[in-house]
Amino acid sequence: MDGPAGAFKDLISYGLLNPLQSLLAESPWWLSLFGLLALSLVIGGRRAAVPTVLCLVGLAGLQLWHDSMLTLTMTLVATVLVMLLGVLVGVWMGRSPKADLFIRPILDAAQTIPAFVYLLPILALFGIGRFTAIVAGLIYAAPAAIKIVADGIRNLPGGTIEAGRSVGTTKWQEIFGIQLPMAKGSMLLATNQGLLYVLAMVVIGAMVGAQALGYDVILGVSKMTEFWGKGIAAGLSIALMGIWIDRVMRAAAAREGSSDQPQKA
Repeated sequence: MDGPAGAFKDLISYGLLNPLQSLLAESPWWLSLFGLLALSLVIGGRRAAVPTVLCLVGLAGLQLWHDSMLTLTMTLVATVLVMLLGVLVGVWMGRSPKADLFIRPILDAAQTIPAFVYLLPILALFGIGRFTAIVAGLIYAAPAAIKIVADGIRNLPGGTIEAGRSVGTTKWQEIFGIQLPMAKGSMLLATNQGLLYVLAMVVIGAMVGAQALGYDVILGVSKMTEFWGKGIAAGLSIALMGIWIDRVMRAAAAREGSSDQPQKA
């Protein structure tokens, strides 16, 4: 595939998707499990320990660990792209009422369009494969993340912003030194919602060549006499992955909120 679309696809595939897939899906399952457990504890703290252990052990017990890691890889890559877009557009909307007035109706329309409608132009651009599923997840999840980031930036205390401007901060210093650090809670919420929205596209993504758990679900539905058990296991795996991600991100948001509270002497 030539042109900008092909260059973008190769950049994400070879720079991010393939290395992450090799790390998660091609490593021994127990090593990936302990690595994900450690990462969950770093992000969510002790509050995330119990749901993480239960969900990861459940994923291993369902014997679809490799497919689960393939799904997780695509979900994480899509969420990185969602948050990049969410921060860029969300900060712009949060700082500019005119941009918000123009962009928000577009985001509202994107959230109401059925996924199969925008799959057609994506297929024309990128062809069948996992990257097409990632882009579909990006389009599906980005509007929610952008709105959350924009609202978080807009609702920051005006006094803090004015104090920064009074000492001569530049626009970029204001964004990266004041607004984004103060909007950490909104950023975590946007990340959580982005992950869950992308995960919700797993089955639809399988229809355009994503394979993994979504394909297992479709296989179970289309050939119930042979693969209904695998389809059910895949559905349960998707549910466990969603619960695990949600609990870790909620624990991280709660910990971030508690750290913002004033400490008692």
